[in-house]
Amino acid sequence: MTTGQYGVVRRRIEAFYPDQIVVDLKDEALVRHELSGLGIKVEPIESSKGLGLNLYGLVGVAEAVTRLGGDLEQRVRARAAGGYEPGEAPTPLDLLLFHLRESSAAKHAGYQPIVAKNRVYENIEGSPYSGGSAGDPKPAAAFDLPARSDSSRRRPRIGVFDTPLHPHEALAGRYVIDSPRALLSPRSEWVSFSGHAVFVASVAARQAPDADFVVYPVLDAERLVTTSWTLATRLVESLDDDLDLMIIALGSAAADGREPLTLARACERTSGVVKVAALGNHGQAKERAPAGAVFSDLPSNIPMWPAASSTVIAVGAKDKDGLPAYFSPTPEEAPWTDCLAPGVDLPGLYLPGLVRMADLHVPSGKVVVSDRHATFPHPGHATWSGSSFAAAYTAGYLAHQACTQGIGAGEAADRLLSGQGVVKLDGFAESGIEVVRPRRG
Repeated sequence: MTTGQYGVVRRRIEAFYPDQIVVDLKDEALVRHELSGLGIKVEPIESSKGLGLNLYGLVGVAEAVTRLGGDLEQRVRARAAGGYEPGEAPTPLDLLLFHLRESSAAKHAGYQPIVAKNRVYENIEGSPYSGGSAGDPKPAAAFDLPARSDSSRRRPRIGVFDTPLHPHEALAGRYVIDSPRALLSPRSEWVSFSGHAVFVASVAARQAPDADFVVYPVLDAERLVTTSWTLATRLVESLDDDLDLMIIALGSAAADGREPLTLARACERTSGVVKVAALGNHGQAKERAPAGAVFSDLPSNIPMWPAASSTVIAVGAKDKDGLPAYFSPTPEEAPWTDCLAPGVDLPGLYLPGLVRMADLHVPSGKVVVSDRHATFPHPGHATWSGSSFAAAYTAGYLAHQACTQGIGAGEAADRLLSGQGVVKLDGFAESGIEVVRPRRG
């Protein structure tokens, strides 16, 4: 366990802020009373009516838990049941959260307040530790996106929760932003991560040329991180934007394997919008990997959230032979997988000019710009691999089906996942979408 940049605690499985908690509005008085009794100062940071949650900063946690004494740490470890790796110890925040729940249960016939950590989420392609390395983007031949039709039907709206968007000329007229910060400013050279959102949007646009994309820049363009609070609040706020689908190409693991509170609440409260998320790039098929591939430090059976949520379509990547890509967990390892879609060497729109390849080293929280680089001829096209792009492919397919069939995105998803959907093929990904966990009933 380390405390890296920006004061974030980073373990092998999870990352979070050690001095912040998320509390259900209903439990605010109970939790604040208990914290006050422990001598912990509570500082409001933000409140979300859409989530029904408050975010607080805490001062004095370490000092307070030392006064609890006894065998608190031993009880935490026993309850965690393998949640801590060798050499890892519960943080003061872990001890505090356990105490809050345990104390309330003892006083109120088992009732436990809804309180949780503010977790850190990373872009799936960003790291050889939490996301796995699926290879650097590579310059590719230019191509045109399919032309938009003159149909009078309402255009499907796809939310892209990702980095800020590079305003590629080929996407002009196909995206919507709510502030200038949603777009990247021109520059002479780039960090490779910065082209993620435009690549994701273009993969979906190739499947759904009539779709409009709404850009939500939840990820820092160069650090590729966000918090569970930021992501969750943007998800519920997007309900005002009349979305049909969401592409969520980021995720995080939890040491206890459970769905984090804020994301669970956001997914529940956006149930009317089809959410498609990347399964993760922490597969371990080393026998099929190209030379020099870097593998995730995470086991391949670790669920990434929100992809593992029951309210989300989890999409893994498959290669051109139709097998799970070497970096993508198999459906046997990740039984929450709903489908596999093309995710290896997909073509997409990218950044123009010199791009320096970077790696996100999660244990230290540092972005390392490597000596690897490539020049992408204007206006910028690339091939890239990853489950993010498999998710984008699937979301685009669903949007196209909804638009051309005159049905809602939810019905299109139901048809696909019940085995009634016909996979869409194109000239670059002949293997199409494979449903591996049909949803029936």
